[in-house]
Amino acid sequence: MTKTELRAYYKHLRAQLAPEEELKLNLGLLQQLKSLEWHKVKFCHVFLPLVKFHEPNTLLLISYLKEAYPHIQIVISKSDIQSNNMTHYHYNDELLLAPNKWGIMEPIDGVPIDEKNIDLVLVPLLISDQFGHRVGYGKGYYDRFLALCKPDVQKVGVSFFEPITVIEDVDPHDIPLDICVTPTAVYRY
Repeated sequence: MTKTELRAYYKHLRAQLAPEEELKLNLGLLQQLKSLEWHKVKFCHVFLPLVKFHEPNTLLLISYLKEAYPHIQIVISKSDIQSNNMTHYHYNDELLLAPNKWGIMEPIDGVPIDEKNIDLVLVPLLISDQFGHRVGYGKGYYDRFLALCKPDVQKVGVSFFEPITVIEDVDPHDIPLDICVTPTAVYRY
C-alpha cells in the first residue's frame, strides 16, 4: 500500500479503538519502552500526544523518565507552520504550553535545545515497515528535524500496530527508524 492509503487506514483503525483497548495498548507501549537503554540518554525528545487522533500517550513515558532517570532532560518541539520546521525546548513543570493550529500542545517560550544535543528522538507515526520506514501525517517535519540531529541519534518510533512488510512509496529523503516500539515488541533495524 502507498503512504496515503496506509495513512487513511491506520488513522481509521486508531479512531476505532475503545478507551479500554487504547489504555491497554498505552500500558503495553510503556512496558516495552522501559526496556530501552535509558541510562545512556541525556536529552530525549518526546512528542506530546494529540488525544483527538488517539496518538500513543507519551505522557506516561515522561512521568516514568522523570522518576526513574531524573538525569534525562526531556525536550519537546514547537512547529513553525510557515517553514515546516521545528524548534526544541526543555520540557519541565514550569513550561507554559498552548495548542497550535492542529491542537498539539507546544511551548509558548522556554529554554531552547539544539538538535545536536539530542540523544534519542521518540518519533510519532501511524505505521512502520520491516525496514524502519514510517508513515506519519505527511508534512515531513520529523524528516527535516532528524536530518539536523547528530548522526548517532536514536530514532525510536512508537506504534499501536505491528510493522507491515513494506511501504510502497518511500521517498529518498525519508529517514528510517532505528527502533520501533509496539505494545508487544521492540523491533530493531
